[in-house]
Amino acid sequence: MTAELQTPQQAIVAARLLLAERESEFGDLNPESLDAAEQLALAYVTAGRGAEGVALLRGLARSATKRLGDENEVTGIARSKLATVLGRARAPEAEQLSCLTEAIQAFSASVGPSHPHTTAAFTRLAVVALDAQAIEVAVTAAMQALGGLQTRGEDETPMAGGIYATLAMASATRRSPAAPGAAERAHRLTQASDPASPDRKRAQMAFRALGSPRRHPITDELSVIAFGTPPALVIELDHVAPDGAIDQHNHGLRTEAARAFRSAVATAPFSWQASAGGFEIASRTGGAAVLRFMPTGEQEELAGVEVLLEATALDSLRRALASELSGTSAAAEPGRNDPCPCGSGRKYKKCCGRD
Repeated sequence: MTAELQTPQQAIVAARLLLAERESEFGDLNPESLDAAEQLALAYVTAGRGAEGVALLRGLARSATKRLGDENEVTGIARSKLATVLGRARAPEAEQLSCLTEAIQAFSASVGPSHPHTTAAFTRLAVVALDAQAIEVAVTAAMQALGGLQTRGEDETPMAGGIYATLAMASATRRSPAAPGAAERAHRLTQASDPASPDRKRAQMAFRALGSPRRHPITDELSVIAFGTPPALVIELDHVAPDGAIDQHNHGLRTEAARAFRSAVATAPFSWQASAGGFEIASRTGGAAVLRFMPTGEQEELAGVEVLLEATALDSLRRALASELSGTSAAAEPGRNDPCPCGSGRKYKKCCGRD
């Protein structure tokens, strides 16, 4: 038999009873009690009594800070749950950002920057910052969240895809060449997600807006990202810095520059530098090449990165350029009942062609 749906008032009564049971058994600042408090607060929001829900979680967050300190995991949980309720209650984004920042500080000090609690808070911070047009905060928070997932070996998951979608949109806003590669990862990693999920919707939006980016792996760290018609290119390098952190370098090449790049590296010897600066490549003996990313603009104080491309990698680079710039990859949009070109196995109208 299907249970009858609760009215908002019934949901509040049930949540109050659950909270009373949890607090009686565990105390008010136990994680299970905080879960119940969040459930009650969200029931208040659903019933149009958002101020009561916010007040409940704000009081618990203050109690946790006073009794446990501002560098305690439970304090971070309380602040994180308060941020969730603030978001559902449509509180000002500045208030949500402040609450999430405090939660991250508590988690970083207590359980570390790579803990799932910290990663989740950074993920939420990136989304709220993007909505608030705090673009630099959104980019930094997304990169921190991805760093936490990578440390735990979870950087090729749907959750990572959702973060990449936020990063793609934020990067596009500041016209960064990192945007197409992030959009491609977001689209690929969320393919198996529910089409109605926020992460998948955000990934599809970024993928379409950025010209349906296509990735050509050259080495484990280096890729060519092609997007748009006629195609522009991004040379993307996920470099491992001396301290073990991922240090991503991206250089964008508009269509004419991409064609010039392809022409330059077709045969050795060659030496080519992008007119915009920040990127160059030169042939080496034995059929190899050296590729350099030089910091430009606001990054001039950072060190450059030099990558050696062995003969096989250089050949892969040439083939990727030929595939994209010869016109073979810029095919017409498929029919609605054709297989989707993203490789999902679904029809185009059910995947990337979804209205």
